[in-house]
Amino acid sequence: MKKIGRFTITGLLGKGGMGRVYKIAYPVTGKIAALKLLAPSSLLASLTPQNELEDLFTKEAITMAAIRHPHVVDILDFGRTGDRLYYIMDFFCNNLGTLMGESFEEDDTRVVPIKKTVAYTTQILKGLVCLHFSGIVHRDIKPANMLITDLDTIKICDFGLSLQQGEWRKRHGSIRVGSPYYAAPEQEADPDNVDVTADLYAVGVVLYKMLTGRLPQKSCSPSSQMNPDLDTSWDRFFARALDPDPAGRFQGADIMCRDLADLFRAWEAKKEQICSLPPELEQETVHLPEKAQQSGRGQAASGGRKTDSWEKNGKKIHENGLWHGVSDTIRQLPVRAVPLKIPMKQARDFFDLDRFMQPRRYGANDFVLSGESLVHDRHTDLLWQQAGTWFPVTWFQAKTYVEGLNTHLFEGYNTWRLPTIHELLTLAAPLAKGRDHCMSPMFDGEQKWLWSADKSTFVSAWYLNLEMGFVGRNDVTSFYHVKVVCSPV
Repeated sequence: MKKIGRFTITGLLGKGGMGRVYKIAYPVTGKIAALKLLAPSSLLASLTPQNELEDLFTKEAITMAAIRHPHVVDILDFGRTGDRLYYIMDFFCNNLGTLMGESFEEDDTRVVPIKKTVAYTTQILKGLVCLHFSGIVHRDIKPANMLITDLDTIKICDFGLSLQQGEWRKRHGSIRVGSPYYAAPEQEADPDNVDVTADLYAVGVVLYKMLTGRLPQKSCSPSSQMNPDLDTSWDRFFARALDPDPAGRFQGADIMCRDLADLFRAWEAKKEQICSLPPELEQETVHLPEKAQQSGRGQAASGGRKTDSWEKNGKKIHENGLWHGVSDTIRQLPVRAVPLKIPMKQARDFFDLDRFMQPRRYGANDFVLSGESLVHDRHTDLLWQQAGTWFPVTWFQAKTYVEGLNTHLFEGYNTWRLPTIHELLTLAAPLAKGRDHCMSPMFDGEQKWLWSADKSTFVSAWYLNLEMGFVGRNDVTSFYHVKVVCSPV
C-alpha cells in the first residue's frame, strides 16, 4: 500500500492543475478522508515558482479552514510530506457532477428533478452567502466542486482559485482561472477583478444544466422549451442570472436564493392545482408512449410510487398514460438474483443502459403494501423492504446488515439478500413529469443511493440511484443505503 505521511492511499479521487486528491485511511481507526496533495501540472510548474505555488496552496487551506458553514467543506489537517504540502478534508463519495453524469467532453447530462435541483441550488447559494460575507469570491463554482454528503446535502469545495477581497495575485497570462462554460464572461477577460456576481453567474449555469441537461451556451433555448415542467417565469430568472453584464445579474446570493424560492413556491402551487383535478379532466385521450409500444413492456411506477389507475376503452391504464397492471398479458421473466462481477466496459450492454447509465427500457411492476414494512411486486414476485438502513453504510457493512436481518427473521423471512442491479432496476422509472408528480411514494424516500450485490472490480461495487434511476459504481468503502429483497416462497 502506498502512503502519504502516516496515511494509507486507498484510491485517486481526482486531479487538476494544482494537485491531486486521494482517498486515504487514517492509521489504527481506518477513518476515511480526502487528502489534497500539492502536485502541480507540468505547465503550471513551468510558469509559477515553487514557493508561490506553496503560498497559494497554503492560502487555499487557510481560507477553507476559516469558514464554518454546513454547506462549505471542512479542513481537518494540514502538513508536509517530504517536499510536498497536503491538507485533509472530510470525504464524501459523490459530487453533483457524478449525479448529473458530467464528463470532460461537456456532453449532455442527466436532468435532475426540480425539487432536488432547487434544494441543492439553495444550499449552494447559502454557502456562497457565507463566503461572500467573508470577502471570498470562489471563482470555480461547478458541479464537480459541489460535494454531496451522506445526508444528501451540498458542501462547496476546492478553493484553489478563490480570491480574497482586496487581494492581488501575480499570475501568468496563460493560466486560466475558472472552468469553461461556468466562468462568467468578465472572469475570462479579467479574472482578478471579478466580484460576487461571477459566482452567481456560475450558479445560474449549474441550475440551468440540472433542469435541462444542457449547458445554456450550447442550448441557446429558453429553459421552458427544454423542460416541460418549467414556465416563462423560469426564463426570466435565467435571463437575469446569466446576464453577460455583471450589473444586470442578481447582486447577492441571498437575493438569488429568495427569487428561486419564489419560483419553487409557484411551481408547487401549480403542481397542487394539477393534482387536484381528476386525470380525465386534464386530458381527453391517453396514449401509449412509442418506446413502450416498441418494447412491448410497461414502465415502472415512477421510482416505486403507488399509482392510481382507471379504465379507458376496456384497458387498465396508469395515470400518467403508461400501461399498468398488465401482468396478465405480459409474462415477466425471472429477474437475476445471483450476484456477478461486471467490468465497467461491459456494464451498459449487460444492464441494458443508455449513455446516461439509465435503463433503455423500463419494466412493468405492480406494487402493493405487504404488512407494515414490506412492498410486494406482484409482477416480479419480489418482496422489498419498504425503507432500509437508517444511515448510509459501506458495502461490507451492508452485507453484515443483511445477515442481521436474516438472523432475527425480519418480517418472518431468513432469505433476505442484497439485490442485484437487475433487481434494483425493476424499481427505476423515468423522470417524473406532469401528473407523475401527483403519485404518492410507495417506498421510503430517505434511501436514494442503494448498494447492489454486484461488484465491478475487487474494490468497487455497483449501486443504483433510485431517485434518478441511474447506475454507477464506487469503492466498497463508500457509503450508500441498503434496501433488501427476497423471493417469497
